[in-house]
Amino acid sequence: MQQLPTLRLKRGLSFCALGVMAGIYAVSLVRLEAGKFDPRLSPLRKLAQALEVSVCDLIDQPFTKGSEAHGSRTTKRRVVRRVSSSG
Repeated sequence: MQQLPTLRLKRGLSFCALGVMAGIYAVSLVRLEAGKFDPRLSPLRKLAQALEVSVCDLIDQPFTKGSEAHGSRTTKRRVVRRVSSSG
């Protein structure tokens, strides 16, 4: 979420103004920017829409289909997803 303060300030928005635009509490935005809060997808979508950027722009993760960063990789034209084993 390192891009959030940059995007917010670039648009001249305060925490309160962005919070109103996105429908998110200003306190949550402060926590997000401080790295003390990991949001769910729904607030990320709201923030992205309010800032007119993609969710990927917010989370500092370029979208590339099948990349290791997104939990999958391509092997011989097949996509192999990582599956966490429990137990």
